[in-house]
Amino acid sequence: MNYFAIRSLPSSKQMMLKRALQNLRVPSESKRKRISGTVYDKTCAIDLCAEASGAHRKRKREQFSIIDKNVKLKKQQTAKDSNSVDKRVASMDYISQLPDTVIHIILSLLRSTKDAARTSILSKRWRDMWISFSVLTFDQRTFQELEGVQSMENCNEVFKQFIDKSLQSHLDRKLGIYKFVLHLTSYDPALVHHMERWFGIATENNAKELGFHVHVKGTRRYILPKNVFAAEGITGLRLQGCKLETCSIIKLPHLQKLYLRNLRVDQQIIMNLISSCPLIDDLRLIQCSGLSCLDISSLLKLDRVEVHCCNVLKKIDITAPSLQAFWYCGKKQVSCKINLKDCESLKRLTLEDSRMTNNQFHGRFFSFPLLEKLELSNCLKLTNIRIGSHRLNRLVLRGCKNLEEAEIDTPNLLSFEYQGDKFPFSFLNPKCLKEVKLSFAPMEDRKLKLNLKSEPLWFPKLREFLGKFDHKGLKLVVRTSKVIVSFYY
Repeated sequence: MNYFAIRSLPSSKQMMLKRALQNLRVPSESKRKRISGTVYDKTCAIDLCAEASGAHRKRKREQFSIIDKNVKLKKQQTAKDSNSVDKRVASMDYISQLPDTVIHIILSLLRSTKDAARTSILSKRWRDMWISFSVLTFDQRTFQELEGVQSMENCNEVFKQFIDKSLQSHLDRKLGIYKFVLHLTSYDPALVHHMERWFGIATENNAKELGFHVHVKGTRRYILPKNVFAAEGITGLRLQGCKLETCSIIKLPHLQKLYLRNLRVDQQIIMNLISSCPLIDDLRLIQCSGLSCLDISSLLKLDRVEVHCCNVLKKIDITAPSLQAFWYCGKKQVSCKINLKDCESLKRLTLEDSRMTNNQFHGRFFSFPLLEKLELSNCLKLTNIRIGSHRLNRLVLRGCKNLEEAEIDTPNLLSFEYQGDKFPFSFLNPKCLKEVKLSFAPMEDRKLKLNLKSEPLWFPKLREFLGKFDHKGLKLVVRTSKVIVSFYY
């Protein structure tokens, strides 16, 4: 190929030849002698340039093929990785492998029935769990509002028919019942017979939780159907506004949670009920009349006890080595003697007792070496107390108006909350505190209101309290009247 032949080539070919000539290196004479079977001269150099352009295109094709192979390998590797992730996720789905009863407990802890229903899309097992989890709640007041029934008599009849049809539909589809709850607005003798049948259907279908709530009007009350006391499979029973009658046969061997609210009870009935349910771990008595003494010694798994506003209750005696939480809220007119000395595992104690004295408090508090949370509310007779504990990490004091001095020696205290009109505390070692919430009542002294330069009476002690901190990380919130001030140290 001569010069004119090269000039006749297209410009793109000429540029390609030019680059090839620039990159081509003709070996020296000594190197040519070492290469056998090949003759190099200027003419063959031009021919080699033409071949070099083809080699250049071949190298590009090879590079593209290598890139394609790399892309394919990466896609295959990504697919393998995703498959391995799916396998790992599938192998790590331990929740779906839990027993049915445990999954039902998980569903019952969700905020609403709709949230529980959404779990049915996870898998076939969760769909089956949701079907067997059915929660049937019949609220007469809500039903009346939705249906717009004005007459109470008509409302009761329509409401009764609605429950009958719902239960029958449930039985026709062979669905289980996990929870059955009935809310009634008032007493109606016509519903007594039907109630026993409804609760019978629920227990025969292995319901785990039963609830019966009545809004009390007047003196007439529903008597709890006796078949509820023979529901051997239930684990939770919540009763409000009804009446318990003496029952000779109580078969609730699996009952764990017993909530009684606004009930007229007999001393012997409560004792028989508690003694017949050895697995109770959560017991709550709220506004129950007729109970003068609460004596518990047979519940070895008891974890939580709450007693609120039981009018004539004068004595609480609990022997429960596993008790973790106790909450008592008493009436101003009645003094209640509380004995928890044999509950050494107690970790959370809440007392709202306006008649509790300093000595009574010290006798209760220092009996619990493992206590982690203490809350005192409206304890009006407390004047001078000492709180010393190495395990206490949360302390709350509200409405203790007559408290003049409180010595607090809690080196591991993390949270402190106070509500009152002064600052009667002396902290010996507050260095671990992370959060302090103080709420002071508005000043009543007119002179202090008029003199804006005057400090509140509690301010010097607050300044002294803050002077004991030599570390960062404290959150301080101070509320007084409508003013809220937050500090971060």
